[in-house]
Amino acid sequence: MGFTPEDVTKVVEAARKLPPAKADYREPDFVMNLQETVLDYQMHTIAVVRALQHYKDHLWEEIRTLDDLEMVCDRFTDDEEGNTLLARHLWGYRMWTRAHQLRDLARFFRSIGVTDQGALVGWAEGSDFRRDFEGRVKGLGMAVYHWLVMRQGVETVKPDVHVRRFAEAAVGRSLSDAEVVDIVTQAARALGIKAYELDWRIWEASRGGPLPYPGGGQA
Repeated sequence: MGFTPEDVTKVVEAARKLPPAKADYREPDFVMNLQETVLDYQMHTIAVVRALQHYKDHLWEEIRTLDDLEMVCDRFTDDEEGNTLLARHLWGYRMWTRAHQLRDLARFFRSIGVTDQGALVGWAEGSDFRRDFEGRVKGLGMAVYHWLVMRQGVETVKPDVHVRRFAEAAVGRSLSDAEVVDIVTQAARALGIKAYELDWRIWEASRGGPLPYPGGGQA
């Protein structure tokens, strides 16, 4: 089932009640973006915050580029044991599947020439989920992709649980991921704000305020 102009109006009216976002969650650092991409989904906020803070406290100076990250990853075997050790080294947690995804994400971006923040922004601005990201890294789907490109300033929203609940409550029925993205983006346009700004307003309202996130992002 598609959505109607009346559905967009319902989302607009619900969104008018939200206060402006208190934080800007765009991320200007390439290595942080890679890590946030594999950490910042289906995890408790506090674990994401602590993992990234561990990296910033202990490894910020050592891992500043894709080359640096790949050299650190190469010190550990790409299996459960090695990735557990890598995860503990990077984040202080035994999140071995996330460490493996980080390797795969780094390989993917290396393969398409996205090797620094400027290249990531350029890729994000011209990318499409199905054409450019779907299936590239096992376990990273549409919501992860949208959150990645949003952090680069792309005008979209991510169909995570918070945005989905907000949109579905407004229209009174279930929506697909694509419908959530489209209807909330159209509502933001009608309100005269950036789509990602509306996403952040929804997120902060649902979580009770901005997140003290090392680097500026959201979990």
